[in-house]
Amino acid sequence: MVKDIISFSNFQKLDLRVGKVLKAERVAGSDNLLRMEVDLGGEYGVRKILAGIAKWYSPRQLAGKKFIFVANLAPKQMMGELSNGMMLCADNDSQVGIIPVNKKIPEGVVVR
Repeated sequence: MVKDIISFSNFQKLDLRVGKVLKAERVAGSDNLLRMEVDLGGEYGVRKILAGIAKWYSPRQLAGKKFIFVANLAPKQMMGELSNGMMLCADNDSQVGIIPVNKKIPEGVVVR
């Protein structure tokens, strides 16, 4: 499904950042959610971010690695916990792929 075209100024509202997953674990009572502690760099620091990728990834596949996150997404309550961001993924309904970032790129770097 193709989504509506947005203006460049609306796209600029997204704050996409490189984040390093410091810790990841399954969320009790959920088949889908993983809870991550993500270092988004100096301006944002470490945040708790939940992602519905537990069917495809284990916590140990994420810990210590870098990915792209939406840093300025409004907090969302999920399974009684507050998620403060979103991990970007490629999703074709039957498979999800997370996009790795080169380990040499520092946490907090803006993605454009």
